[in-house]
Amino acid sequence: MSRYYYEGDTIVLSQRDEIILEKCLVTESVRLHKHDFIEIAYVDSGEGTHEIAGGEVTPIAKGDLVMFNSGVAHSYRVTAPSRLVIYNCNFDPSVLDSSVSRGDDFIGIVYDYLFEASASRGSDTKPYILLRNAEAAAGIIKEMYAEYSARRNGFSKINAANLIRLLVTVFRLKRGAAESSAGAYKAAIAESAVRYIGEFCADRISCETLAARAFVSTGYFHKVFKEVTGVTPVAYIQSVRLEKAAGMLREGSYSVRDAAEAVGYADLKFFYGIFEKEFGLTPGAYRKKYGEIAGEDE
Repeated sequence: MSRYYYEGDTIVLSQRDEIILEKCLVTESVRLHKHDFIEIAYVDSGEGTHEIAGGEVTPIAKGDLVMFNSGVAHSYRVTAPSRLVIYNCNFDPSVLDSSVSRGDDFIGIVYDYLFEASASRGSDTKPYILLRNAEAAAGIIKEMYAEYSARRNGFSKINAANLIRLLVTVFRLKRGAAESSAGAYKAAIAESAVRYIGEFCADRISCETLAARAFVSTGYFHKVFKEVTGVTPVAYIQSVRLEKAAGMLREGSYSVRDAAEAVGYADLKFFYGIFEKEFGLTPGAYRKKYGEIAGEDE
């Protein structure tokens, strides 16, 4: 069975749960193409150029790493008489679902920082990542290729773990080269934490946990979060919880106790105090005034 097939002009993975490793010898131009998966390409030797749709051409050489999101049309050209040797790692992000826990935001940070968040911040960003002197990633991607080629028992699990290593390495390399785009990096950290808090606000969330998810120190995370959002992480978590509780009370079908517990407050007296401070009304009075369905307020 072929590893890929075409849908129009797009290359598609035949099996979404497989991480594919290839060692490619490029001796002539590779035509413009795009795919529906993530591609990491490491240049092991040779010189050439990389081009994306629209005509942007970038020189590439040994030690360079290029990472493409899906849907990016691109091509390679070889600088004669050189030949390019490129290791490719192709995968759908879903292969990592079983390897990364809910509390580990590595995927969110990597993709938001490398692609989505940076791409939304101005025309000077690119739809791909190019890292120079990325030799730190070479050993990992070559190890993955060896595992994939030998296909010994358990190779897919080993490469799922290696892919995390590879992506974290790419993230660290990019972060290290990001002094000129520190704003995007900080925003990615803060925005990812904001999403996590919004989804899991009922859980026990600490500043230490949020910092660990972003691979930064607690002090640095606290500083960055406040710089980007204008409030401390603790204040933001409390605000999100109270807003969600208020929304539940406005629905009218939740009691005060149910709303408090649903957003992580087991201490009802404490909940009453901070809610009244935030909204100027006790939770019961708020529910009575704004609730859509009449009923008990306790």
